[in-house]
Amino acid sequence: MTAIAGDNTKADRERRVQFSYYHQKDRDIAAKIRALNEEKKSNRQNAKAAGFASAKLDHYLKSFLAEDQQKPVDKLKSERENLIWLGLIPDNPQGDLLSDRADREQLVAAKGFHAGLNNLDRVSGYDGGSSDDKHWLESYDAGKKEYDTTIPDILARAKAAASKEEPASDGDPFANSGDADEWASAAPQVSH
Repeated sequence: MTAIAGDNTKADRERRVQFSYYHQKDRDIAAKIRALNEEKKSNRQNAKAAGFASAKLDHYLKSFLAEDQQKPVDKLKSERENLIWLGLIPDNPQGDLLSDRADREQLVAAKGFHAGLNNLDRVSGYDGGSSDDKHWLESYDAGKKEYDTTIPDILARAKAAASKEEPASDGDPFANSGDADEWASAAPQVSH
């Protein structure tokens, strides 16, 4: 018997169905990526309007996500050296390369504040109850408080600027709008 066009064996049909399955998943992922890229583009435009360049956000995110936290530090040292050699920034006259380095306590505080400000998990990674753990948690709380008390005013000013109105001065700009929950849940939940 001669095979006619479109006549497939069972294995060929199953292979085609399996390919379709992966294609559909790929297509759905591509659609999500497009949607996320549009969301990122909008976020970048808003950040630019607030005075933050995309390059700054890219650098911050790349440094934040770096598996080896020393790599961004090494890159900064190299870039600084290049700027000194080009005469764009002065060389440190004391020659102390560690003069601008943060001490352990400052690093712990900065990491805790960053985690609180960015609504990350409230887990320090230090031994529970240790002085570093307590200092990190205090800094976390300070960062969280800074975000929670400052962002409503910032968002109200941005909303007012977008609508060419003055922001409400009676306290909570979201008291009657229902937007408070939207902004509270908009912060990324990243765990380390």
